Amino acid sequence: QPDLPEGAREGIIRGMYTLRRAEAAQVRLLGAGTILLEVIAAAELLERDFGITAEVLSVTSFSELAREAVAVERENRLSAAEAPAQSHVETLLAGPAPVIAASDYVRAVAAQIAPFVPARYVILGTDGFGRSANRKALRRFFEVDRQHIALAAIEALVRDGTLDRAVLTRAIDTFGIDAATAAPWTL
Repeated sequence: QPDLPEGAREGIIRGMYTLRRAEAAQVRLLGAGTILLEVIAAAELLERDFGITAEVLSVTSFSELAREAVAVERENRLSAAEAPAQSHVETLLAGPAPVIAASDYVRAVAAQIAPFVPARYVILGTDGFGRSANRKALRRFFEVDRQHIALAAIEALVRDGTLDRAVLTRAIDTFGIDAATAAPWTL
């Protein structure tokens, strides 16, 4: 894990904190557990190879984020306040930049916060049965390595109309991704 950023203690307890800010971030990358290092590397790939700026957030607990968001949603429903409260997720992920969540949990774990993410939300996880000789190969197999995380970000930007589809094709080639490979959960 990277060193604790100044002022991150409260976010760690609440379930998510900003690890790396980016001026005018085009995309936000969420990393949980050991995949956080792959997320950081994906942000670097996006910047270096495609000029795409990414903000990186560390998720310490999708479950805690979901619990708090549901509690805020209930509070808003019952209070009928003119200015509804916002959950930690809604506050940190406000705005239109696509959000890519990557972890070595099944995708259902990160899906807990989907109703509270206002932008396009793409989840990468380890659904399926993995058979690999080492962690690097296992991450590639489950498509949660840095290249697949960066590719998911590029694809989200293409879908939002921010990038040309040719950039996605170039990224597949640049990252050495075999588009014909079967999805991990089908093997």
